[in-house]
Amino acid sequence: MKPDKYQLEAIKCDKNLLLIAGAGAGKTYTITEKIKYLIDENHLKEDEILVISFTNKSVNDLSKRINYKINIMTFHKLAMSILDEYHINYKLVSDSYLDFVTDEFFKSLQSNEHINEILKYFRKYNYEDFLNSYDYKEFKKLIITIIKIFKTNNKTKDDFKKLFKEDSFLSKYTYIIKNIYENDLISSNSFDFDDLIIIATKILNIKYNYKSFKYIIIDEFQDTSLIRFNLAKTIIDNTGAILTAVGDDAQSIYHFSGCDLFIFLNLHKYINNLKQLKLVNTYRFSQELIDISAKFINKNPFQLDKSMHGFIHINKPLEIIYYLNAKKKFKNLLNKLSDKKILILGRNQKDIYEYIDKDFEYNNGILKYNNKEYKYLTIHSAKGLEEDYVILLNVSNSTYGLPNKIENHNILSYVSSKEDDYPFAEERRVFFVAITRCKFKTYLMVPKNNPSIFIEEIKKVI
Repeated sequence: MKPDKYQLEAIKCDKNLLLIAGAGAGKTYTITEKIKYLIDENHLKEDEILVISFTNKSVNDLSKRINYKINIMTFHKLAMSILDEYHINYKLVSDSYLDFVTDEFFKSLQSNEHINEILKYFRKYNYEDFLNSYDYKEFKKLIITIIKIFKTNNKTKDDFKKLFKEDSFLSKYTYIIKNIYENDLISSNSFDFDDLIIIATKILNIKYNYKSFKYIIIDEFQDTSLIRFNLAKTIIDNTGAILTAVGDDAQSIYHFSGCDLFIFLNLHKYINNLKQLKLVNTYRFSQELIDISAKFINKNPFQLDKSMHGFIHINKPLEIIYYLNAKKKFKNLLNKLSDKKILILGRNQKDIYEYIDKDFEYNNGILKYNNKEYKYLTIHSAKGLEEDYVILLNVSNSTYGLPNKIENHNILSYVSSKEDDYPFAEERRVFFVAITRCKFKTYLMVPKNNPSIFIEEIKKVI
């Protein structure tokens, strides 16, 4: 395989570059070919190139394709290497530790002055019932989310004051737990994953004698957060390294965890002499699916244009399967596609249970039916994957359907990055990611009496 002209332009670009690479556009291939070009043609040394991605899986995938001993790592591994370089001793705690600290705090309230205040807020509960209630789980989840996003977006303690105007009760207990958590980390000389990035950045800003990179490539750049970008920017500023940022704004679906799409869309404000290129060809799916998905995602004027060129033609690459009986219709579809390679997707992990009965075996994402095995994933976990055929479940107009209608608590707007105000903007991107996982066809499972609002849009363009 040789690079097409758009890939070749990106490979040979010697300036700071934002490369917009849509679904199936050969993003990974372009990155690996650019690395080969930098070493073979520009004569860069292997240790002068840094490649950053967001998950261990994507790092492993890239490592398998690159036949050079270059630095390929996640942001967290990069931060750890910096701390090791400067001989910083620490213990690393997992994400579950904050969950543990929160639980321990609320369990300790039985003889505490706070308990009456909390039970008054949650009027219908006594102490024990509250700790076992859905309200407690959601309350705890919100507190943990606020604390994590607060750190991810590099907010300060002073910013907490703004939260009290929105919800003084929630803010108070978030503040208490945050202090307990941070003090625990300090007293035990421990860091969480965000601490790693923040502290590594501070170290490099004080005295830089780390590594002299000349090129930095960041994959899946649409998923970057402020603290991650600050770390990369600090290295760039200290080394003069040229940046290649690769991503797709239409596949930005992690705003809830602190990712900031505005960094992607406004990179020219942070990086001088930035060139923007786009991979125009897709090698995954048909022109017909390109046209349908582009019309859908481009309804949001905030998104960059998703028009691309495909090389195959498939009649009806999206098929709507209406049902009254979910289990029966799902079985019929699997029987129809029994000789095909299929990936089953849902908006939520529990979506699968509406569609299976005693004829199925299901455990930990693996579905067995009629001596065949299928993989079931959430849309979020399927990003970056592809399969011949895709079945998308629960495309319904319900609270947990697609779009998901659970609104974030207003207080999150004070700690999260800005999000565009187009209706269901991120859910639209989630749906876009789902329908573009297939090579040939995606089947949309839609309850006849309660179809998703997205289906009405799709019907007009298929």
